[in-house]
Amino acid sequence: MAPIRTALLRRAALAAFAAVLAAVLVGCNADRLGIPSYNDPAVGASDRPLLQNLASGILAEQRGGMAGLISNVGIFGRESYNYTGSEPRNVTLFLLTFPLDNSGFTNGQWDARFRNIRNALSFISIVDAAGFLTDAEKNAARGYANTMRALDLYYVIATRDTIGAPTEVDLVTNAAQPFVNRDSVYRFISATLDLGAQQLQAAGTASFPFNLTTGFAGFNTPATFRQFNRALAARIEVYRGSLGCGATCYTAALSALNESFINSTVGADLRRGVYHVFSTASGDALNGLNNAVSPDVLAHPSIRPDAQLQTGGQPDARFTAKVRTITPARNAPGTGLGIPTDVAFSLYPDQATPIPIIRNEELILLRAEANIGLGNLATALTDLNFVRQAAGGLPAIASLASADAAITALLYERRYSLLFEGHRWFDVRRYGRLLSLPLDLPTHFRVSVMPVPQAECVFRQTLATTLRGPGCP
Repeated sequence: MAPIRTALLRRAALAAFAAVLAAVLVGCNADRLGIPSYNDPAVGASDRPLLQNLASGILAEQRGGMAGLISNVGIFGRESYNYTGSEPRNVTLFLLTFPLDNSGFTNGQWDARFRNIRNALSFISIVDAAGFLTDAEKNAARGYANTMRALDLYYVIATRDTIGAPTEVDLVTNAAQPFVNRDSVYRFISATLDLGAQQLQAAGTASFPFNLTTGFAGFNTPATFRQFNRALAARIEVYRGSLGCGATCYTAALSALNESFINSTVGADLRRGVYHVFSTASGDALNGLNNAVSPDVLAHPSIRPDAQLQTGGQPDARFTAKVRTITPARNAPGTGLGIPTDVAFSLYPDQATPIPIIRNEELILLRAEANIGLGNLATALTDLNFVRQAAGGLPAIASLASADAAITALLYERRYSLLFEGHRWFDVRRYGRLLSLPLDLPTHFRVSVMPVPQAECVFRQTLATTLRGPGCP
């Protein structure tokens, strides 16, 4: 499908993309997601089933980009490869081309993310006009949409970083919106999540006027969904803290975590969280990171020697749980493009394995990071040791000698706790440690940002200077 320019998402184009309405998603069928048309004039008139389709469509669109996101940033962060024998560009365009080619392969996490932001805003407009909803239900629905809208924008800026991005979408005229810098995008995301949290709070004891998937089990009421919202807010505030905001944002992160679902009591479930779910049902999506779906997605061999050892000499339990040995080793496609690897992931064992959006293990590490940023190294060490012992089976760290040593320890725990979930490239970049990523061959490159898509760049070349895209050739 040709790229769709952010500034030109006409109603007809969106309707063409999302013309198929899913079956009404209730009860045991709530996991079967489809993307509806947000421009159907009947939607929002008086029909809760159609509202269900729209709410589920937001989830479906967001879920659709997750496998690509994790695979792409996994390659940039030297977690993974895509060694498709018939498609060497999965290596050449990611590791051997600098600057990155913005005409395809490495320009993802843009069009669909903005399309879904538009979907969320259209959803809010429909909710606002829906006479069949109570005020509490409207607030619940608005809080849901603003939370998911903020999450999509996070994926945009996390992949573009210093390039920045637009934060607004014009639903009336479809006019191009200006780029703002990275820090402004993160501030906008924080504000949008805060707005969503306020709306969810205002919903009181009301239920959502639609069903969420089983990936939101335990977070499917406005009150519990707000915990998910606060978890995302904590992630954003920690990112902002590491990017220059400092103590103000780290303190805000701790406040958000206190309102999230963080749990570091003995025996706490580190996997508890919110997930995108998949199924083999006709018309639904499969987990694109599963070995049966993507057998060419492999692990970077550095994952094995970099794993620390348990007291008995066994590797970090996270390594053994998430990575497997393959025989024989797989070679890179083509000639001279990459090195062999004999490791692959076992994280997503079947085609319906969920992909985490955020979970408890990350929240504990976010709290450790916030405390490191605030100079509370002893407090941070408690959380680091909790995770490394509970998840990795590793011996406790006795002390943290300095803030730099604490960051090194944090990045190790985040690497193996959040392995192949879409974090490592962002983490090493946030702390100025891109040079720590291995170069397999002298011809390989390390990159810091994904490019703005070519179609977006070409379109904006004809606009006023203030509307042209930074980072465009």
